[in-house]
Amino acid sequence: MLRSVITAFGLLALVVPAVAAEPGGTASGTIAGEEIELSVWTEQSDFTSSSFSIYFRAPALRERGLGSLSVGAEWIGDLDGGFFSAEIDVPILNTDPYRVYRADLDDELSLTITSASYQGDVLAIAGQVEGVLTSMDRIALRNPDPDDTLSVSLTFEAVLGELQ
Repeated sequence: MLRSVITAFGLLALVVPAVAAEPGGTASGTIAGEEIELSVWTEQSDFTSSSFSIYFRAPALRERGLGSLSVGAEWIGDLDGGFFSAEIDVPILNTDPYRVYRADLDDELSLTITSASYQGDVLAIAGQVEGVLTSMDRIALRNPDPDDTLSVSLTFEAVLGELQ
């Protein structure tokens, strides 16, 4: 009996990390001062040894006339929160020319990683992103209206599959 219990707990210990490492995740916080809950779009989110890209979606974004929000960053060396590039953008639906709200590190975007660990071929990452995104043409990133902005403050947890 004791041997069966030990074996069962041993098998459970092997299964739990595999379950915990499934791609997915959430973000919560505010967009334009309104509370929002987002989920990770696993089919579009991924990572490499020096970058990650997380796409978040929610019906509440579409209700605001927005597409999927993306957060991406690149680093050199270890993923310790020191980024040489990071950006956040969200498409503005039904615009011609195609427009997005966007910010990067040059626009005082704040991206903080609170935890990150590699678990086989997945990256478990948590953090916060905050900034004021400016509306601009997606092509050539021209900005004819600098007063058209969108404030974003999100806390996120995600498990990302490796870029294939």
